[in-house]
Amino acid sequence: MTSHEIDFKIFGDDIQFVEVELDPGETVIAEAGTMVYMEQGIEYETKMGDGSAPDQGLMGKIFQAGSGILTGESIDLNLFRKF
Repeated sequence: MTSHEIDFKIFGDDIQFVEVELDPGETVIAEAGTMVYMEQGIEYETKMGDGSAPDQGLMGKIFQAGSGILTGESIDLNLFRKF
């Protein structure tokens, strides 16, 4: 899988947010709870784990989620895709 440069803009001074512009078929991955808004034509999917091993079995994902909880990381990731 290859990727290219994503179009984004950073807004704000003290409290910042990033606006990402997706091209058709392009996907961006974000931690749970980070989405502020999205426009029509964007679909999202929630995955358990950090996405580093997409073919990992259920027990592996549970172990990974448990270790993430101990370190304060989110156990879910959201994939946002423009269709």
